[in-house]
Amino acid sequence: MADLKKQRAEETKPISAIYDKEVYAAYAEPSTSVGYFPVLKRVKSTMYSHRSKCYLKLPEHRRNLEIPDAFRTAMAGEDFLLWQSASRNIIIFATDSNIRLLATRRIWGMGCTFNILSQWYQQLFTIHA
Repeated sequence: MADLKKQRAEETKPISAIYDKEVYAAYAEPSTSVGYFPVLKRVKSTMYSHRSKCYLKLPEHRRNLEIPDAFRTAMAGEDFLLWQSASRNIIIFATDSNIRLLATRRIWGMGCTFNILSQWYQQLFTIHA
């Protein structure tokens, strides 16, 4: 259970993925009593609430949005925030190596999701090679 609390604050994975990982680990460990493991439905909102305290709050206006360094770079250290325009409501995340990879591919997959983002952005558009 302590791992669950630590991971919800440190990892950016969905809470349900963190929970599932811990449940599987508990089942795999014979000394763990899974009967005491809380049901996701009961802990999900609490876990998201605690996680939200670890991140900066959105400013009142989009023009004041400062994306923290931790979200500007990829795990390998490459720049990840490619372009940001508050006036045009656009943020583009990509690494140079991923752009070069796209350039070598003949076929791209694209996906679009609406209304799942913050109040400032209505669409998430992704390109995959």
